[in-house]
Amino acid sequence: MKIIKYTFSILALMLLMVSCTKDESLNVVFNPADAVSGVLSTPAAIVLTDASKGNDLPAFTWSPSSFGFDAAINYTIEIGLDGDNFSKLRVIGSVSTNRLVVKQLELQSALEKLGVVLGTTASIQMRVKSQIVDQISPIVSNSVKFNVTTFKPAEKEYPKVWIVGGYCDWNHSKSQFLYDINEDGDFYEGWVAFNGKAQDGFKITYTGGWNGDDIGTNDVAVVNNKIKVEPGGNITLFDGLIMYLKLDNRDQNNRTLERVKTISRIGLVGSATPSGWGSPDVELLFNTSTNKFEATVTLTDGEVKFRADDDWGLNWGPYKSDEGMNPDQLKQGGENIPVTAGTYKVVFNLNKVVPTFEITPVE
Repeated sequence: MKIIKYTFSILALMLLMVSCTKDESLNVVFNPADAVSGVLSTPAAIVLTDASKGNDLPAFTWSPSSFGFDAAINYTIEIGLDGDNFSKLRVIGSVSTNRLVVKQLELQSALEKLGVVLGTTASIQMRVKSQIVDQISPIVSNSVKFNVTTFKPAEKEYPKVWIVGGYCDWNHSKSQFLYDINEDGDFYEGWVAFNGKAQDGFKITYTGGWNGDDIGTNDVAVVNNKIKVEPGGNITLFDGLIMYLKLDNRDQNNRTLERVKTISRIGLVGSATPSGWGSPDVELLFNTSTNKFEATVTLTDGEVKFRADDDWGLNWGPYKSDEGMNPDQLKQGGENIPVTAGTYKVVFNLNKVVPTFEITPVE
């Protein structure tokens, strides 16, 4: 009987101890004074490149945080622009360990959404928030600063055909192109500035030389803005200073070239120009050496855009900063371009699938 009695006593004591342990774990009291945030290490300057955009960056690290007792901690890593005091921020990761690895492109995308102009160096601030449950406010680490150099996304290369003729002295190295935008070989299209020499004649070639693949026309008239193109004479039937041409390449025995639209001039318009948002625009002249429209312009503080023939029917401005495009690229109806007072060389390249521009101060 004594053995049984002692056994019951030991069991009761063990149950009491387990009960006490459970009660203590369920009644942990959080004291904010016990919370200690991890210390974030300052990263070295980062240079992002298009060629290595898919690569991992060196890990961002910090010492572990503590809330005064054992608990699973979630770390959220935030970045902002230096001087903004995180008034505008991006989360670049959330982890349960004290290190975060992100790819170059992920960091660039976050910086772009913060308004960083791609292709420039920006001063960035970073911090880490540590949290265990929603009911307890997160603790915040120190803020560190470092520089990040972003890259301009490469312009996509499209299959193309050469438009070579009198306007470029029949020199393939000076020609303009029509592009296979859908990359299926069916259509080639684009803007070509003939500079008043379209009727001097031109041909289409599929390679950058006279390799027996050139096509012209044997037609004597334009019908519905189209002509048949085939091995034949020079194309002299289209007139116009700047034409949007479209080559239907689907049937090798029945190819056509269409003159889709014709314009006469490219101009710069905006509050920073002498005429403001009205006409006349500052005309950009076509440079036959560069195949670009150019002008040297004195501007005031304000904004500008590009447009054709002093009309809003066809106008170009940059993409929004979060659209992932090269900041030099333009789209129809895009954003205004802010400028400060000064004299600038303005360059506009229309003979691309996505037009580009440069506004460079003149020393």
